[in-house]
Amino acid sequence: MNTKTFFILSVTSLVMLLSTSCGGESVPKTSPELPVDEIAVFTSTDRLLQKSFEWAKKTALSYSHDGSDPVGFWYEAALPNREAFCMRDLSHQSVGAQIIGLSRHNKNMFSCFVENISEGKDWCSYWEINRYNNPVPADYLNDDEFWYNLNANFDVMQACLKMYRWTGDREYVSGEKFLNFYDRSVTEYADIWHLSPDRIMSRKAYVNSPDRFDRSNNFHTCRGLPSYVENIPGVAVGVDLLASLYAGYGSYSEITSLNGDAAASESASAKALRYRDIIENEWWDDENSRYNTMMLPGPDFKRGEGAPYILWFGVTQDPERIKSVLGEILGDEWNVENISHFPEIFYRYGYNKEGYDYLVSLPTMSRSEYPEVSYGFIEGCVCGAMGFQPDYIDKSVSTMSRILDPDADSQIKNVRVFDGYMTVRHVGNRYTEINNNTSEDLVWKVSFLGDYSHVEVDGKCYPVNKKSDFNGNIYTTAEIMLPSQCTLSANAVRNTPS
Repeated sequence: MNTKTFFILSVTSLVMLLSTSCGGESVPKTSPELPVDEIAVFTSTDRLLQKSFEWAKKTALSYSHDGSDPVGFWYEAALPNREAFCMRDLSHQSVGAQIIGLSRHNKNMFSCFVENISEGKDWCSYWEINRYNNPVPADYLNDDEFWYNLNANFDVMQACLKMYRWTGDREYVSGEKFLNFYDRSVTEYADIWHLSPDRIMSRKAYVNSPDRFDRSNNFHTCRGLPSYVENIPGVAVGVDLLASLYAGYGSYSEITSLNGDAAASESASAKALRYRDIIENEWWDDENSRYNTMMLPGPDFKRGEGAPYILWFGVTQDPERIKSVLGEILGDEWNVENISHFPEIFYRYGYNKEGYDYLVSLPTMSRSEYPEVSYGFIEGCVCGAMGFQPDYIDKSVSTMSRILDPDADSQIKNVRVFDGYMTVRHVGNRYTEINNNTSEDLVWKVSFLGDYSHVEVDGKCYPVNKKSDFNGNIYTTAEIMLPSQCTLSANAVRNTPS
């Protein structure tokens, strides 16, 4: 599309905006694929943050493999040296992988899991798949004897919706094998494992056990673990399972809505809210101002790990309960798998110092070689510290610097988004520049920490909204049209424009 044609089609209010920054003789429909060393290049005057990102990217890429193995494109998302990927780790590493250009890897790995759901395994998939495209022997013997955490189907569902938001790849929300996985998970799978809102609080510790059940056999006792927390025997439900159900049904509601099924969307949304109500009404401990995390049959509530998943899956909207979970995170010791995602969580809720402290400590932590660490760092830095979030569903991209140094100059260049790349640069808390090197015209939801009167983009003033995050930080946001192949810069201004 040439510049003249673009201006004719554009709304009048954008003419002055585009004339200085956008357009060209022709606009390619897709961007050519960049070499790996040019994708997700992070630079910052915060040298510790830059050095940590460089470590994370190098480490994450060292775990990625091309399509020469029988399984196809994949990266390690399991215990190091297992040469495999598991459902939980993939779900939690996929955003970081997308940022550094591993879109094909994500798509292939999710495809492997969704296509292996089966009635013989009671609508489970394989918990882990190795480079030879086989279930990992450490987790699977046969369809009656295997290891599986029941959260996984719903975690995958949420992660696949995230991938659609990042890529615009329609197969994630309407592909036959993906839809089969989603449909089976919210019906047969939920039913056979006693996960419906009406049954979950009365379920037993062991459901669908093999014949001649042997409590000393992990493939019997762990065939359908009702939590990601694996060190407490006899658990009937973990709060993290309930949280994953809330997120899974919420994701299913969005997916069915995208496919035009309003009735299914409404039903799934209502069910998601029922899981949230169970957590908020039955698992919150008023006396101790904290959530219970484990339930043995009875019900008999216990304490253990699991509370961070309430925030990972975005269950509660109560500021005091959010503070309670964040305080619990800060006050306890955690394994590195959990810690990998604390930066993203703290940044999301406005606890920027805590997010930063976790972020820059990840490279030197014990077991930092665990693959989830480097991928979690990348997500925490780009989505957390840089506040970068694309959304193909509403054709938008959001940005907000949360970097602590008010004079820092930081840039993430060539993040893999949609069919191209995007670059974001923040200078302090009052200037942001963005480049949209994709074929999509977007709404730029630009935000700045602080109370400002307006946002100025290329000499034009835009009205703003004032909001506050869960930590009470005020931020100012404006919505700006960001056409394809366009670079814009925005300044936050305190004085009233004339």
